Amino acid sequence: MKNDTLIQELKNYENKWVALIETDKKVVASGDNASEAKKEAAERGYKDIILFKVFPFRAGYVPFL
Repeated sequence: MKNDTLIQELKNYENKWVALIETDKKVVASGDNASEAKKEAAERGYKDIILFKVFPFRAGYVPFL
């Protein structure tokens, strides 16, 4: 399953920002902040990306509304 593969891959990027390409659902770049991940993705030729922070898998996350 692609989702299981993606989750396993994201475990390598805990507490990092990642850039994904939606079509392949794979990480194409990462960084300590969103700007670094976006810049690295652009340098690798990826422009249409999804950026998000990978939180630790061993902790819960509740967004403040």
